Amino acid sequence: MPKRRPVILDGNPYVLDHEPMSAGTIFERVGGNTGNLAFRYGVARSLSGPALLYLGNSPSAIRNAGDIVVLPLANQLGRHMKLGPAAERLRAIDLPVLGLGLGAQADSYEQDIVLDAGTRAWLEELASRAPTAHPNIGLRGDYTRAQVAKLGLGNAVTVTGCPSNFISGDPALATKLAAGFRRRPRRIAVAAGIPHVAQLAAIEHDLADIVTLTDGAYIVQHGIEMIELACREFDSMTPERLELCRNYIAPLSTTEEFRTWCSRYAYAFADVRQWMDFLRRFDFVVGTRFHGAMLAIQAGVPAACIAHDSRTLEMCQTMQIPVCHYKDINGPLTRHNVMDYFRFDAEAYTETRRRLCASYVGVLQAADLEVSANVLRLIQ
Repeated sequence: MPKRRPVILDGNPYVLDHEPMSAGTIFERVGGNTGNLAFRYGVARSLSGPALLYLGNSPSAIRNAGDIVVLPLANQLGRHMKLGPAAERLRAIDLPVLGLGLGAQADSYEQDIVLDAGTRAWLEELASRAPTAHPNIGLRGDYTRAQVAKLGLGNAVTVTGCPSNFISGDPALATKLAAGFRRRPRRIAVAAGIPHVAQLAAIEHDLADIVTLTDGAYIVQHGIEMIELACREFDSMTPERLELCRNYIAPLSTTEEFRTWCSRYAYAFADVRQWMDFLRRFDFVVGTRFHGAMLAIQAGVPAACIAHDSRTLEMCQTMQIPVCHYKDINGPLTRHNVMDYFRFDAEAYTETRRRLCASYVGVLQAADLEVSANVLRLIQ
């Protein structure tokens, strides 16, 4: 019996012809966050020969391209999302659906998520389109599972972590990472934050200083103004936006000094392969963006996250990624002490990744999809 033909919607892991594009175009193509490319790439590498289309394609074009819709997902479960139109699109496409990597977002685990009617309808539509009785939605962690269960959809979901965790097919990845964690880093890259999270400003100052002192890199993901910095579009930025970034990243610098600093150290990537290759130049990656750290780990580079909400904390705890809550950082971060805030357990990471990957593969195989050898290698 032939396998189903998967159509990955809104999951292109590369921004094609991005070189001449403006920061705004890149920002739009990646869905507002270059980190989205990480889990898109993870999903695409999990399957053999998927078609890549946009959700906005006609239902008939999508049905002609395959037999099942695969959705690379992120933190869609929160008050910030309005997914009523997406629910209508799934009904119009009228194919079985898998959702991979779905997460809930709140300020803390103590809070329940709040969904608008359209987003709840989207989740219900997704759950109703399981190709079999097996769960068809892979979740980021137990907090998300508990939130979905409160909505009465617990039977449709299973915890898989983020698909970006399975990019590397090396079963010995953790051993290499552990060796790196035992060495003091000489060059440090930062998974940069965003200037709208005021409570993290002091930490961001310290991280920027570490970049300067170690000849590191400041890799941005989210916020149009941050992408503009990395694209050197200073002259097209409003003075207010440039000043917002300067105050968040390097408040002691002049505007001209800040522009020079960004021209030297700030980067934005529109291709995961180039991003991971670049990260191999560094000894450690740290910051508040999960996927920036995860791509480093998949590239064999020690990395860690600084968490400030349930989203990042859940992913790190689910997948055994080194994490520290920002409230637990009790003094200035320096190039000498930054690694001391994190611990990496190679055995726990390996066993957890194997278990999560088995759950992930179970979702794919239950839908009669051909799973790539790169992913199957992790559960053998």
